[in-house]
Amino acid sequence: MESKLTKKAPATLNVNGKQLELPVYGGSVGPDVVDIRKLYSEADVFTFDPGFTSTGSCESQITYIDGDEGTLLYRGYPIDQLAEHSSFIEVCYLLLNGELPSPAQLKDFDKTITYHTMLHAQFDRFFEGFRRDAHPMAIMVGTVGALAAFYHDSTDINDARQRMIASHRLIAKMPTIAARAFKYHVGQPFVSPRNELDYASNFLRMCFAVPAEDYEVNPVLARDGCVFHPARRSRTERLDLDGAPCRLIRRQSVCLHQLRHRLPLGPRPWRRQ
Repeated sequence: MESKLTKKAPATLNVNGKQLELPVYGGSVGPDVVDIRKLYSEADVFTFDPGFTSTGSCESQITYIDGDEGTLLYRGYPIDQLAEHSSFIEVCYLLLNGELPSPAQLKDFDKTITYHTMLHAQFDRFFEGFRRDAHPMAIMVGTVGALAAFYHDSTDINDARQRMIASHRLIAKMPTIAARAFKYHVGQPFVSPRNELDYASNFLRMCFAVPAEDYEVNPVLARDGCVFHPARRSRTERLDLDGAPCRLIRRQSVCLHQLRHRLPLGPRPWRRQ
């Protein structure tokens, strides 16, 4: 990724009798940032910022978040505009490629995702290893991580082609895995995806159809929105391409638990550059 930061006049810091010049950078949006990476090596001090309320963890060209201002941008587009005017598949393409697809590009991408929603037949055995009353989110953590055991051709995070293949597979197979986790939790048989249905309709059908009666998809429910949480920390720690989503699933499960029981979610939303 080519950095798009612009260098600005440095900041001066006096600490422990030493005067340091710290680089300052500006991004395309949001406040400027002070680069403190050499602070410990040159001044033997750390910063104290519980909850990262004033710290940017990385440079991102995918998303920008400012909780104080209620701002969430994906590739420069406000999230409310994407949710209203774009489908989930369009937003996936945007996040992967940096721009919204043309009609032809969307058709090809949608076909690629649709024709990779099936799971390997042996994959279903993983679900049987969980207790019948296991939480669906816990089941997903274990099963998503197992994808790496089935697809050895797309586990190198440093290979751009393998990253794209793994991204396509994850987008395609996540609804199938989620629906299976739900079905196992409620004790019903698994339902396989169908290629003639769109992304959201397929997920709803796999969740609520049963062998005795098919599920008629409500078009209102099938109007899919867009949700994305970039795995920045997982990326910097070089987790494999199936391990990083497991962390996000676990974090989402914790957040849902906190909301359900009205527990504090942690410090106030913080800005990321």
